[in-house]
Amino acid sequence: MMKTIVQGGIDKSMVYNVEPVENQLNDWDPERGFYEDYDIKNYFNDERLETTLWVINSLNVALLMHCICQYNYMFKNGSKKITNRYESKKINAMYYTYLFNRVYSLGLILYAMYVFCTFEKHICQWHYGCESTESGGLTASAYYYSVYNSECPDLDKLEENYLDNQPGRGAEVDSCGHNNNECCKIDIVCEGYIQENRPYESFNNTINYRLMHPERGYRPIHITSRGGCGGFTILNLISSYLYNDHLVFLFILISIILIWFIANMIILSIVIVNKNLDTWTPLSTEDITLRGSA
Repeated sequence: MMKTIVQGGIDKSMVYNVEPVENQLNDWDPERGFYEDYDIKNYFNDERLETTLWVINSLNVALLMHCICQYNYMFKNGSKKITNRYESKKINAMYYTYLFNRVYSLGLILYAMYVFCTFEKHICQWHYGCESTESGGLTASAYYYSVYNSECPDLDKLEENYLDNQPGRGAEVDSCGHNNNECCKIDIVCEGYIQENRPYESFNNTINYRLMHPERGYRPIHITSRGGCGGFTILNLISSYLYNDHLVFLFILISIILIWFIANMIILSIVIVNKNLDTWTPLSTEDITLRGSA
């Protein structure tokens, strides 16, 4: 049986077959006559998660460097009496953004730890190409793919995600018509029977029944079939789901930057409009040092 890896993401979507690796690391199975394959999870890495954590940590380092520059400025100028309104606003803005940036930096460290500890990789699969085993059971090839930001989706979630994010919104339909002939369809017999652990005889009977009832064992997807479905398969749904699953990591990074930017803009706006901050109360050198090490 074939193992097919589906690697999706923001910038790529690859599908490729894998074969058992024949070397001393894998045990020979005399009953089946071939080498045991690696665990399927070994075909998937944590590159997306590791990259996200690396970027978060890099942003935190940059923020800490910014805090050091702010601290040095206040150490040199914070103990002086400032009468100029512009200079007073400037050092007040520096001071309050510095306080926020220190807290935000700690928050980034805690959030990176949270992401590392809670984001779990789930290996999902979809079976196809069912065949009979020697004992009359059912075996099948499978598509394997990994998701981080949710449990493995069922077909309903795959369809919902695809319909929400498909490029051509006009292709979505509310009704599939008689015998679902107005929608593209997904063959679910093999996947369903594998999940239900049914014998090959049941699978074969269903396939034979299709000679009289061609709609048997297909699940309609609410995409219009007018003009043809153009090779529409389960891979379309899986690839779309992977794209959006990986997109969550990009959303995390954008959110971190936006929160920092908006918070700093709010602080600057408050400093500008608050007349109580038109003057600067000098801080002693000891006070600055204590606040910087707090």
